[in-house]
Amino acid sequence: MYRSEDDYFGRESKLSLVEKSGVSSGKILLRSLSPSNFLWKKKKWGVWWKRRFHLATVKRWLLIILFMTILYISYTTYKTQSHPVLYGLSRGHERPQVTYRCPTLSADSHPRKLTDHSIPTAKVRLDPKVLLFAETTFSKLGRDIAELLVYIRMKYKVEVSGKSLPILTNGDKGRFGVIVFENYTKYLQMDKWNKELLDKYCREYNVGIVGFMPSRDETYVGAHLKNTSLFIDTNVKLKDAYLNPSSGVLRLTRAGDIVRGLLPNEPTDLWTVFTPNHTTYEPVSLATAWHQATDEQPSSTANSPLITVIQDKGEGDGIRRVLFGAGLKFWLHRIVFIDALSYLSRGRLSVSLKRSILIDIDDIFVGERGTRLKKSDVEAILAAQERIRAMVPGFKFNLGFSGKYFHSGNEEENSGDDLILDNSDKFMWFGHMWNHIQPHLYSNTTQLALDMGKNKDFAKEHGIPTDSGYSVSPHHSGVYPVHEGLYDAWKKIWNVKVTSTEEFPHLRPARLRRGFIHRGIMVLPRQTCGLFTHTIFIDRYPGGQSKLDESISGGELFQTIVYNSVRETTLSKITILHSI
Repeated sequence: MYRSEDDYFGRESKLSLVEKSGVSSGKILLRSLSPSNFLWKKKKWGVWWKRRFHLATVKRWLLIILFMTILYISYTTYKTQSHPVLYGLSRGHERPQVTYRCPTLSADSHPRKLTDHSIPTAKVRLDPKVLLFAETTFSKLGRDIAELLVYIRMKYKVEVSGKSLPILTNGDKGRFGVIVFENYTKYLQMDKWNKELLDKYCREYNVGIVGFMPSRDETYVGAHLKNTSLFIDTNVKLKDAYLNPSSGVLRLTRAGDIVRGLLPNEPTDLWTVFTPNHTTYEPVSLATAWHQATDEQPSSTANSPLITVIQDKGEGDGIRRVLFGAGLKFWLHRIVFIDALSYLSRGRLSVSLKRSILIDIDDIFVGERGTRLKKSDVEAILAAQERIRAMVPGFKFNLGFSGKYFHSGNEEENSGDDLILDNSDKFMWFGHMWNHIQPHLYSNTTQLALDMGKNKDFAKEHGIPTDSGYSVSPHHSGVYPVHEGLYDAWKKIWNVKVTSTEEFPHLRPARLRRGFIHRGIMVLPRQTCGLFTHTIFIDRYPGGQSKLDESISGGELFQTIVYNSVRETTLSKITILHSI
């Protein structure tokens, strides 16, 4: 409560004091008009008005902010539902089309001859294990090599270059199938005793050597590589890599195309290239020199091929080798490295050429108005599926549905729902969850089973198959860490036998994901491909379309398929339409 003016100035108390003291009113008037009294009164009035104004202002602005927030939410909700074009939710613009076709799949290309590096008559006296000589325990390329070996499930042992050799044999059996040097010059500079011991082991057990040329501060042109018939040029910038189709190293890798652009390397984009002077050498990978644009006429040798990866067939000393002019930052080198392991181990360290791929498209029927599937989107899914079936006979997308949200879009989107059900026989299906709620949020297993039953009833009503024996929960909730109620409901309602998760034993790094069996349900290690429900439009993809293209063309998505014999992944219900 604010006090009145009389309370502040104490008028009555002052008058009583004047009467008692006998002071004349004139003196009182002069005292009240004195400068000190005037300033005191002004200060008290200022404090009172400031308090009143401050409280009124705060309340007024709070009400204004609340009103504007409600108005903005109402306005944007109306606009996104009735005019999605204004908010980028319309897909009226032309959908990006596939711009690349692998030339090796064309009708004019010659049938691919599969390479088998194994020798049936050879006695198997080797453990399928890699011996890696690293510069240090923390060197970058050494870690990259070790991580790649983990990804392709190959055993390995790391030793630091310059120390004593490990024990190479166990009785009459060799302990290693391939020797890898992070820095090949360390092998060339080994002391005589160790080098002779290692070379003898390689000859007796038919073991090959992989070597990587290190980056150098000095630039050499035509430098002779010690104890070889090779000459090298260092610190060369390269572009446009391609493979030698006649190379005996290639197995998983296929020649026939060119990787355009500047070739990357670490720490700088500079490479070492090889010039052989013996028939034992054969190029595996080649490129051309990169030159900055100038007004000068380029020389006639500017586009001559330069060897970036070279094969030594062992005609000189009986030891086969594959030498790389750079590390593994360039994605093509990773695939060639895998082939080199197979070639040099006589097929004992090989990855399977067979790939089992399941592509889930989750959240069918789920989504806000303006972002849901339309008829044109369903047609795009069917067209993409047919393109894949041309390479993978019998391929079908695996659609995960939540029946509660069927026909919850606008008229055009509801037509898309109808079309996808009209073509239900062309897809595989699995129950996601009736209301897309994460299973671990259910404390009552009975209610969880009832919601699953609603989704199954919806499937039967609309002709969706219910006998796949496969399911995935929203956000993979409850699979791992295990929610027992989910497994109970899955067995009871859907008779689930297979599911997947990306969380076991840990989400990162992806190369260490593994599967397990729980309550009779097999859990596959799941991989992601960078496409999610929130990445709806290609022009809003994190990093832009170039980032997605990079993942597909030799990047993370491409390498995940190469490294894993069994590949189970998830795509967003929308993004698949804009990227395949």
